[in-house]
Order: sequence, then C-alpha cells, then structure tokens
Amino acid sequence: MKPIIVVDSIMGSGKTSWAIDYMRSNPDRKYIFVTPFLDEIARIRSTLPELKFYEPNYKRSDTKLEDFNLLLMEGRNVATTHCTFSNATPETIEYLKAGHYTLVLDEVLDVLVGFNEACGDRITNKDVDALMERGFIEVDQFGKVTWIAPDYTGSAYTNVERTARNGTLFLLDGKFLVWSFPAEIFVLFEDVYVLTYLFDGSYLKPYFAYHEISFTLRSVKRDGDSYRLTDYDPAIAERQKYKSLVTIWEDHRLNSFDAASLSKSWFERKKRKDPKLKELKNLIYTFFHNATKAKAADILWTCPKEEYPKLKGNGYTKRPLTEAEKAMTDKERSKLKRDCFLSCNARATNDYADRSVLAYIFNLFPNPYVKRYFENKNAVEHTDIHVDENMLALSAMLQWIWRSRIRNLQPITIWIPSTRMRNLFVAWLNGRENVATEISVA
Repeated sequence: MKPIIVVDSIMGSGKTSWAIDYMRSNPDRKYIFVTPFLDEIARIRSTLPELKFYEPNYKRSDTKLEDFNLLLMEGRNVATTHCTFSNATPETIEYLKAGHYTLVLDEVLDVLVGFNEACGDRITNKDVDALMERGFIEVDQFGKVTWIAPDYTGSAYTNVERTARNGTLFLLDGKFLVWSFPAEIFVLFEDVYVLTYLFDGSYLKPYFAYHEISFTLRSVKRDGDSYRLTDYDPAIAERQKYKSLVTIWEDHRLNSFDAASLSKSWFERKKRKDPKLKELKNLIYTFFHNATKAKAADILWTCPKEEYPKLKGNGYTKRPLTEAEKAMTDKERSKLKRDCFLSCNARATNDYADRSVLAYIFNLFPNPYVKRYFENKNAVEHTDIHVDENMLALSAMLQWIWRSRIRNLQPITIWIPSTRMRNLFVAWLNGRENVATEISVA
C-alpha cells in the first residue's frame, strides 16, 4: 500500500480547508470523510454539494453502521463519525475492498479502547476467568484473543465472541480486555490522509509501527485563497501568536503539586475526605473566585471524570440561565451547554468556544494496558515500539485547551497545577521543538 499521508499541522492552519480543496479538485474519486465533529460533517456536505456526501442515519436501517454499509455498497461519498467508522464489521471491510475509496481521517482514532467502553458491556475479571476456564477463548503471546468454542449459544458473551472472531480483542495482564481497531482497514483505501496535530503524541503512531504501516508527515500552508501540502513544519514560530493570548496563572499556593501528583493513579489512591483532595477543591474555588473573580459563564475546567463529584463546587459547576434561556421550554433548555466541567479527553465539541478562564487539573500518563499492548510486541519480536508519554500528555492538553475561546484567537487565563503539565505547555508556547524530551516525568 502507499504510505499514509499524516497532515500534521497546528490548530487553525487549514487542514480541513485543504481537504475540501483536495476533494473538490479530484471529483472523480470516492471519499469517506471521518471526523469526531458533527458540525464538520455538516460543513463537508454543505461546502461540497457537487460531491453529494451522505451521512449515515436511522432512516433506512436500525443502526448507523448498517446504513454506513449500505452507502458503501451503493458507492456513495460518505461523511461520518469516528464512532461509526470504528465499529467496522467484516461486511464493512468487504465493501471497502471493492469500493476504491480515499479516506480522509479528521483527527486520530482511538485505536485502542477498553472493551466495555467499545461494546457497551460489563465484562468483569471473573467473566474473563470463566471464559478461560470453560475453554471458550485462548490467548497468544501477544495477548490476542481467539474464540475457540464452536457451539456457544448463550448471549452473555456475544460481543466477546464477535470481537474475538474479528481478530480485534486482546487480554492484557491476565485481567483486562482491550479492543483494537482492525489495522487491515487502512490498507483497503486508494489513499489515506490523517489530519492531526502532534502526531508523535498519539497512540496511532506506535500503532502504525506495531502493524508495519508506513506513513509520511506533511504540513499545510495557505496559498492565497487555497491551501497546499508542504514538507513537514513543526510551526514553531506560529505558536508565538498563541503565547501572547495565554496567561498562565503563577501562584505558589496554587502550584504546589509536584510532577508525580494529579495523575489518575494519584487520584485513585485518595479517599473522598483525603486532606489533599480537600485542599485541591479549596484551591479550585480560590482560583475561580478569589484569584480571577471569574463568572460561571467564563469557566471551563477538567480532571479525571471519576473525580468530578469530589471536586465540583459552588460557582464552577454550571453557569446560570440567562433571561432569554429562562423563557425557553424544558426541551430547549436541556440542549444548552451550561456545564463548567468538560471531560479531559474532549475533542468533538465547539460548544465551549466562549470560555476564557480555564483549569486543567490532571497529570496525564498513558493507559497502562495500551502500553502493555506495545510492550508485548517488543518482548516477543524484539522491536522498539513505545508511547511518547510527554507528547501524549501535551497533545491531549492542547486539544482540551483549544475547546476554549483561544481557538478564535481570543485571550485566556489558565491554571495548570501539575508541575509537569505546566512545564510542557510553557515549553510548547516558547517554541522548543523537542518540547517533550526536555521535561522530566519523575
């Protein structure tokens, strides 16, 4: 297959605009445009009416995936979400083989996710033990699960059987199932373009290495009223316009967390009444109400989702209703984005682009099961595939920060209590190309 083209360009550089120009200039090709943003689907469909992009829906089928497969069978141009695309079935793969499509992937996929999250199940460690003991599954040296029970007629493990038969199920550390995006998908296209930023900080880069999928890095530049691909450019100078828009809150009282604090495991070790959690909640309140005197309508903050109930507080949980919103119906009000909290892995929303006072209360490290997935390959085949922990953390944080109004080149104030995460962001703003290698994770 041709090398995948990874278009690695800074936010706002015009990656999607380039993709639109490219598809418009090559109308004889067939396209699948995959994005986490629903409004980007609408943008593609409205901007390229001559290409007649279809969005999978429930009008003809019980599920969006079934309609996606029908559209592929009919040879349509399709604009769809990561979720629908990631649920590809053997039927999907057969249609893609015959379709001669070009794939434009807006943002990297979550190629490795928890099985329960991917399938909506509640498979426990006891279930995994039972499947092994009853001889339903076997596991190879890479952790890959094979379903070997020929006459299983139950329903409790239907998704386990389906996913294992698709070759996309792994058992890691003997207790946890991880779903793997089928790598063969990428070889089914005429061409593949991945639109992203900081590809080095994604799981997709080591995933490509794992499956020996080659790629080439490119960037996007504006050329008059259009956009063109160029040699890869880390766009160090481009960061300066953002540096002038960012105020990083510097206060020793608020930044007293060392490089190992605020990780997911750090939070998990803390009980609800732990003094450190109480201190952290007080600091959050201090930052929003005393230090910045922010209104709830200006606030956006994050932490591991499971810790939100422990840290939420008065004045930074939901913004109040405006007078106009009070006059809305209950149904209309239910659609409003009033939360001050936004999940730390959020990418698929532009609904918080008016928020100006931010708090990023997390110290991100790779999922240990994802790391084990790559480590198994290294141990068996003596490869050197690894996740860049600092680039991963920086990439995720930047994606979250860009949900705020900085995406519209408006100033923000941000508090990053983790020393490690704050140093990563500062180094990035200062244009240090090897930002991730300069920051200690100890």
